[in-house]
Amino acid sequence: MGLHSRAILFREVSIRPSPPDFPERVRRVAVDLRSRFPTPRSVRESAPMMELHSIFRKVGVNPRKLQPSCERLVQLALKRGAIPAINNLVDTYNLVSLRWNCSLGAHDLDRLAPPVQLRILKGDETFVPLGSREPEPFGRGEFGYVDAGNRLICRLDVRQADFSKITPDTNNVLLIVGATQAPDPGDVDRILAETVDRVTEACGGHGRILA
Repeated sequence: MGLHSRAILFREVSIRPSPPDFPERVRRVAVDLRSRFPTPRSVRESAPMMELHSIFRKVGVNPRKLQPSCERLVQLALKRGAIPAINNLVDTYNLVSLRWNCSLGAHDLDRLAPPVQLRILKGDETFVPLGSREPEPFGRGEFGYVDAGNRLICRLDVRQADFSKITPDTNNVLLIVGATQAPDPGDVDRILAETVDRVTEACGGHGRILA
């Protein structure tokens, strides 16, 4: 459909509260974003976002009602000059997402049943979204990431599952980078390399880019 998905495996990371300088780092990124995206419309009309919107429509999803997480994050930073602080891992990859205007999402590897597949959903998968205890309905024919237990860990580029969320007890992480074919293929390699460098700097441990 035009999706380009890669993953990074992180081992022995340490999950801690957001660093004190996180708001200032977001502010600096927001200044750069405003030079690239002077209006919310310019975010929607960027090549990667237009392609992602097209993919959403192909699977029967209105991207104005279910907004891609990367688009929502960029627009929040543009509007407020800030994004929510979560923890050192999530904060780090959110900054990468802002810089590159692409989707990144992390999951506690020890709570997953490998392998994880990006696939068209059959409708029989289970999905409890982040922050909820109740299943959320989703459309058959949508795309998502599913583990071997038939559990949906990320619906579209919109919502992650609660069971695989990053917590202070997380030691090993599967981090998924999702992009469309619109970026230069070399950009994806640069996103992966930058993510490994920044996450290991912030969280310790070591990362390995999966083929």
